[in-house]
Amino acid sequence: MQAGKRVVFNTGILYINLLVRIFIGLFTTRLVLNALGKSDFGIYSLVGGVIGMLSFLATSMSISSMRFMSHSIGTGDIELIKKTFNTSLIIHFILGILVILILEGGGLLMFDYWLNIPPNSLNDAKIIFHFMVFSAFVTVISVPFDAVMNAHENFFASTLINTSGVVINLGIAIYITYLDSNLLVIYGFLILLNQIVIRIFKQWYSKYNYEECKVKLKEYVDFSLIKNMLSFVGWNILGVSGAVILVQSKDILLNMFFGVNLNASNGIASVLTERLNNFSASMTQAIEPQIMKNEGSGDRKKMINLVATGAKFSVFLISIFSIPVFIETPYLLELWLGNVPEYSVIFIRLIILSMILEKFTFPIITAIYAIGNVKEFTIVGFIIILLMIPISYWLYYLGEPPYTIFIVVIFIYICLAACRLYYGKKIAGINIKEYLQMVVLKSIIPLLISLFVAIIPFLIFEQSFIRLIGTTLLYIISSIIFIRYLGLTKLEYTKLKEIVKSSVNKFRSMIFERFSKLFFSRKD
Repeated sequence: MQAGKRVVFNTGILYINLLVRIFIGLFTTRLVLNALGKSDFGIYSLVGGVIGMLSFLATSMSISSMRFMSHSIGTGDIELIKKTFNTSLIIHFILGILVILILEGGGLLMFDYWLNIPPNSLNDAKIIFHFMVFSAFVTVISVPFDAVMNAHENFFASTLINTSGVVINLGIAIYITYLDSNLLVIYGFLILLNQIVIRIFKQWYSKYNYEECKVKLKEYVDFSLIKNMLSFVGWNILGVSGAVILVQSKDILLNMFFGVNLNASNGIASVLTERLNNFSASMTQAIEPQIMKNEGSGDRKKMINLVATGAKFSVFLISIFSIPVFIETPYLLELWLGNVPEYSVIFIRLIILSMILEKFTFPIITAIYAIGNVKEFTIVGFIIILLMIPISYWLYYLGEPPYTIFIVVIFIYICLAACRLYYGKKIAGINIKEYLQMVVLKSIIPLLISLFVAIIPFLIFEQSFIRLIGTTLLYIISSIIFIRYLGLTKLEYTKLKEIVKSSVNKFRSMIFERFSKLFFSRKD
C-alpha cells in the first residue's frame, strides 16, 4: 500500500476506535464518579494518575523501540529484526524493575510529607498506589509488543485489543455501582487485572503473527545493540519524564494547596481533554512510522514535508473537536455529570488552549528522534519543563487561584515550541520561516475566523441542547470551508482529495480482510 493511502487507512482505523473509546470512556467516568463520590474519585485521580502517567510514558518509550524496529524491518534482515525485538525485551524488563524500585522506594514518602489526603482514606490510597505501581510495571514491559505492532503499522489489531480493555473498564464501573464498601480498593484491583489480561493478549497475538516475536534471549540478545538502544532510550526517558512531570506535578501541587476536591476537578478535566487530544494524537500515531521509515531510507525532504503536514492536520483535527467544547464547556459538564466539580470549567478551557498550542510543533519531536541526535534537545526541553514547578509553587504561595498552574503550563508550551523549532532547524534542517508561514499561520487564520463565526449562537441564545448542536455544526462547517480555502495549498488539497477518494473504496473491503485474517493467518 502506498504511504499516503496507508496513513489514511490507519487514521480511519484509529478514529473509529477513538469514537468508541470516547463514548464508553465518558460514560465510565460518570459511573465511577457517582459510585466513588467526589473525595474518593479525587484520591483515585491523584494516586491512580500513575496509570495515565505510565500509559503516556509507555507510548513515548515505544517511539524508541519503534525507531529501531522500523529501521531493522526496513533492512529486511529477519535476524536483525529478531535481535532488535529480544534486546528491546531485556531493556524494558530492566526499566520495569527500576520503575517498581523508584516508585515503591520514593513514592510512599509523598503520602507522609506532600499529599493532602483525609486520614480515613489514607490506607485505601496506599493500597491503590501499590496496585498502580504493579500496573506501571506491566505497562512498561508491554512496550516491545506495542512497538512491533506500530512498526508493522498494524493498528487494526492493536485497536481491537485496546478497545476490548475499554469495554472491560465499563463493565468494572457498572459492577462497583452495586457494591457497598471498599469500592476504591476493589475498583483499583480490577483495573490492574484488566491491564494484565490485555498485556497477555498482546503478547500472544504478537508471537502468533510476527516471526521476530519469538523470545529467545540467549540466541538473539545483542550486547552492542543494547548499548545503542540504551543510549537512545535513556535520553528519550529523560524527555518523557519531563512530560510526566508536567502532568503529575499539577496534581501534586493542586493537592498540596487545595486538597482532594480540586484533584477531582482536575481529574474530570483530564478525562475530557484527553479524549479530545486523542483526535489529533491518532493522526500523529498514523504518520510516525512513515516519518521514521523516510528518515531511515535517507529521504529527509519527504520526512520534513510529512512533519509539516502532520502538524497542520493535527491542529485542524484537535481544533474541530475541541473548540465547540471550549465554547460550551459549562453546559457539556452539566449534561455529562449533573453536579459539576468546582473549577472544572476553567481547567478544561485552559487545557484545551495548551493542547492546541502544543500541536503546532509536536511532530518535530518525531523527526528529531528519527534522526537520533537527541541529547542536547532533550536536556533543554527537560529544563524548560522543570521551571513549571518553582514558578507554580511560588505563585500558589503568594495566594494565586487554583487555575494559575494551567496558565503557567501555557507559558511552558510556548517555550517548548521555540525549543522544538530551534532544534528542528539545527538537527533536521527545518526552515523556521517557512514552517511558521506554512503551518502556524495557515492553521491559525482559518481557525480564528471559524471561532468568531461559531461564537455567535453562544452570545445570542440561552444555554440549551439546541444551542450546543448549532454551535458545534457551525464551527465544523465553517472550519472545513476556511481550512479548504485558507489553510491548505492547492497541491495539498488536490493530493488529499485523491488519497481520500482512492482509499475510501478500499477501506471497507480492507476492514473485512484484516478482520478475517486477524486470528487465522500468520504474518511472517
